[in-house]
Amino acid sequence: MKSLIYKFPEFILDKYLAIVSFDSDSFLPTKSELNRGWIYENEIAYFDQITESELSQDSLFDIYDQWLIFDNRQRFNSMDIYVNFSGFSVDMNESRKTFELSVTKRFWNEVDQIKPQKFILNGDKFIIGTNNQMEFEKVKSIYSLNSKKHLG
Repeated sequence: MKSLIYKFPEFILDKYLAIVSFDSDSFLPTKSELNRGWIYENEIAYFDQITESELSQDSLFDIYDQWLIFDNRQRFNSMDIYVNFSGFSVDMNESRKTFELSVTKRFWNEVDQIKPQKFILNGDKFIIGTNNQMEFEKVKSIYSLNSKKHLG
């Protein structure tokens, strides 16, 4: 995830970030982070108009992270942490068990309700989604990812 942000910072710079999961749980901002503008509501950490300085903080990146990215300020009540599901995939056409497909359907239902412009899931699989086709193609050209375009 960190290399994506460093190679393609415009994917997130000046956007509105919501961290749903950090290392499989909530990202609880420190006092210093709160002083820099982080907000913590309903177990979700928000930063409005993310800056290069904020992205340079190593404390933002771990494994089993789940980020939603918005063009405008957005708050929502909750979202399940999907990176904790072993082998989670956003692909509805991937051959999987019924339970796994139901989790994927639940993910897409939540994305449809919350309406992020982008998402990054860094779990067993590294997954990005965007509603911007040019961004999607740029990321695909830089990386060989299991990535899906957000269909919203």
